[in-house]
Amino acid sequence: MQTILLVEDNEMNRDLISRRLKRRGFEVAVAVDGAEGVEKATELRPDLVLMDMGLPVMDGYEATRLLKANDATRGIPVVGLSAHAMSGDASRALDAGCDDYDTKPVEWPRLLEKISQQLMKAQEQTTLLSPRPALAELEVTSGGAHVLVVDDNAVHREMLSGRLKALGHTCETAHDGNQALELTASKSFDAVLLDVTLPAVDGKPLLERLRDDAGDRDLPVLMLSTIDSVGSAVECLTRGADDFVPQPFHVEVLSARLASALDRRQLRSRADEAAVELAAERRRSAHLLEVLLPAEAVAELRATGKILPRRIDGVALVDCRVADFARVTDGGDPVETLSRWQRMVVAFEEVAARHGLMKVRTSGADFLAAAGLFQADVAAAMTAVRCALEMREVGAPLAEDWSLRCGVHQGAVIASVVGHLRYQFDLFGAAVEDVSRIAAQGAAGAVHVSGKVWNGAGSELVGESLGGTESVAGGQLAVHRVDSVSSTSAAGPTG
Repeated sequence: MQTILLVEDNEMNRDLISRRLKRRGFEVAVAVDGAEGVEKATELRPDLVLMDMGLPVMDGYEATRLLKANDATRGIPVVGLSAHAMSGDASRALDAGCDDYDTKPVEWPRLLEKISQQLMKAQEQTTLLSPRPALAELEVTSGGAHVLVVDDNAVHREMLSGRLKALGHTCETAHDGNQALELTASKSFDAVLLDVTLPAVDGKPLLERLRDDAGDRDLPVLMLSTIDSVGSAVECLTRGADDFVPQPFHVEVLSARLASALDRRQLRSRADEAAVELAAERRRSAHLLEVLLPAEAVAELRATGKILPRRIDGVALVDCRVADFARVTDGGDPVETLSRWQRMVVAFEEVAARHGLMKVRTSGADFLAAAGLFQADVAAAMTAVRCALEMREVGAPLAEDWSLRCGVHQGAVIASVVGHLRYQFDLFGAAVEDVSRIAAQGAAGAVHVSGKVWNGAGSELVGESLGGTESVAGGQLAVHRVDSVSSTSAAGPTG
């Protein structure tokens, strides 16, 4: 298992990047500053270092310079990461010795591609520079791909087949393009070694036909070329070949280039999976935003990247609550109690939606909804009263022995989104506190409204005065019990 050292001072970023890398089969070590990163890289000799450039104690630039100046760590690839996308940041990182550079927030398909490229470069360089191993050693360490060799030279075919089998691969051969097309149409291969110059069907046009007939556009194809045919091999690379293997064949070069092509294929597959996963995550995030936030807030967030707090006047608030809910929950069966409250909340949500009110939150056994929040509504108060009366009707049979009370008030509120790791839309202000106090007045099962709502409705409301309660802003709030809405007033939900 390949090891990546992640040098990152932000705990959230460390956790996110570490988990993603582990899910893709890497072992991950971490360091929280540049000095610790240099120490751990020297001790652990990881396969690659992901280096945040803006680090405490010692920044990523100095840490990278020290790693590249040390013979023991010079060969370890370093991919720099920076939250800054300023012109010159990449050049500065590369000048410090980084082998590659990427920006945060991380785009996983792109970062994984860079990680894979650097790991393969390091592996190939190690293979080419190390002493030539015996074939028995290569047999133990190599993979097991199914390879098709296409070459009109029988000696080359036999030699390549022997070397591939010594490397642990299975091999089939074709002496010309037509035979190769027949084989790829009927069998599955992990890679193709294709001679640039073939009789009947030339290697260059055959390159595209092989992938089409195999039904695999990602099938790795490596061109076999002599010194005289390097130009043709390069042309094949522009047509989509993955690499070329020069003749005479050296087993180390053959092994490294074939392994590199197979790794790139696996990486593309992983990148495709990552892209699908990323798209699914974005859909889930979008759905979650739409569930948690009002549509207007979501639109503002997507357009500007933020949601600004705002003061809104004339908002009508409905508060429905179960009095003494803490005693009820502590003394009863939690599953049965919360199941009843869940059924009540769902019923309240449906009633609020019918009347055009927006559910703001549930807190404990307190359900808060608002009318006229994002669009001015001169009838917001009456709409809220009708909504509260219907909530009382649908809630009564669900409440049973619970003390359900509803309050309606109208005033100014501050609307905002709070939180960072988990968004929550909420309302603040004296009106929000006062509607809770109004709901708590009088008898259970009643709908209570403030004097502002009562006076604004004229003679449309049927009920009586209950006196008053103290406002959180100071002074008294008149409170009235509403039994019904006058039959002479316009009925039905708005919005």
